[in-house]
Amino acid sequence: MQPIISANGLSKRYLLMRSRGRSEWITAGVARGAASVVKRILMPWRKSGPKPELTELWSLADVTFDVNAGEVIGLVGHNGAGKTTLLRVLSGITEPTRGRAVIRGRLNSLLEVGIGFHPELTGRENIYMKAAIHGMRKDLVVKHVDEIVAFAEVDDFLDTPLKRYSAGMRSRLGLAIGMVLEHEVMVVDEALAVGDARFRARASDRIRKSATSGMTTVFVSHDLGQIRDLCARSLLMDRGRLVADGPTAEVLDTYLRVSVATGGAAERDFRIGETRHVRRLRMIGPAGPSARFDPGQPFAVEIAVDGVRGAVDLEARIIIANAQGQPLFRFRSAMTGLDLGARDAAELVVRADIAELPLTPGHYTLGLELGRGRGLLERVEHALRFEVLEGDPYGHGEAFVGHDGGIWVKGRWTIVSEGGVSEGGVSEGGVSEGGVSKGGVAAAIASVPDVT
Repeated sequence: MQPIISANGLSKRYLLMRSRGRSEWITAGVARGAASVVKRILMPWRKSGPKPELTELWSLADVTFDVNAGEVIGLVGHNGAGKTTLLRVLSGITEPTRGRAVIRGRLNSLLEVGIGFHPELTGRENIYMKAAIHGMRKDLVVKHVDEIVAFAEVDDFLDTPLKRYSAGMRSRLGLAIGMVLEHEVMVVDEALAVGDARFRARASDRIRKSATSGMTTVFVSHDLGQIRDLCARSLLMDRGRLVADGPTAEVLDTYLRVSVATGGAAERDFRIGETRHVRRLRMIGPAGPSARFDPGQPFAVEIAVDGVRGAVDLEARIIIANAQGQPLFRFRSAMTGLDLGARDAAELVVRADIAELPLTPGHYTLGLELGRGRGLLERVEHALRFEVLEGDPYGHGEAFVGHDGGIWVKGRWTIVSEGGVSEGGVSEGGVSEGGVSKGGVAAAIASVPDVT
């Protein structure tokens, strides 16, 4: 049987233009080009500026793989790895520079679930219009309208203009249309992140059931737990190349694993195209940049950003995740009262200091976010990898064991009584004989048996 998706040597090149003497990269140079033409016509005596520099960016580089009918494939990799470009090529939105992609069946693309809606039309009208864009006949859509509405949970607003929907309602409706209508292949880029936990669980169940009937799904998600749950197989992208293809557990281990031989990288510079504002990320220990730390050691992160002049309510965030990709904690600049917004400087270096790293020995990843208010401006998942070494933060030579968990807490155990707890249990001051005082330390009580 032929695979339902065949990608053979897919490569995609973009040319980035940069004007000498300017720090910004030009991604939409139409206005600037038009202004240059007008100047040459109206003021021919003026010398033209320096010629722009062109830089090649290969978003995809010789990507080859096959997908069989009914497979649910995860696509993982850092920002700028080429994941979205690959989905766009598979969807026919972007033409590859080299190579060929063949889809043997009707494909439904959920790269931007809100695209194709008209705000003045009702939800019902948008369902029919969106289905028509996907090439569905009206009689087939009629069979599924009730199912779409129930799945999106917009029953009470079906005949309301879409402009009155919340952003979440629009996203749920777009995802419901894409998941319910009949097709053989579905490609998804972070669309399963819409809605609450209950809606995401129903969407995941829908993908599982569809796979049993032969539907093929390829999707990107920053929720690695979701990838583990849904996908038996995953692809790992890095700088436009396919670097791993196999069972999801092995691919995610490759993605997240810290290289003990090299000790990991203490810092990372982001190339153009990977990020919009983040330029450098660095981890710092007591002796300087490092990718190895002891439990309880000071841990700092520096983030260099640019193009943020006048960004009101700007917030930096760091996210620590374990080797399975599960977030352990997030530390936001706003938590400490630091407002990064409305600065005069276009470039900033911000630093997060954690006095005592609260992690037990093991491998971890560091991610970062830039946000405005509670919204998300930019995210880099698992940007750096680091290791927490065997350590003794309590100072008594007792090592951590596997089932102690991933987080350690600063604390102590004490014996508050010998001889049992007195009847009534509490005295007015100090430690009563056989009891615990009202003001005593009672975070935990250690019972010590009499061994004499």
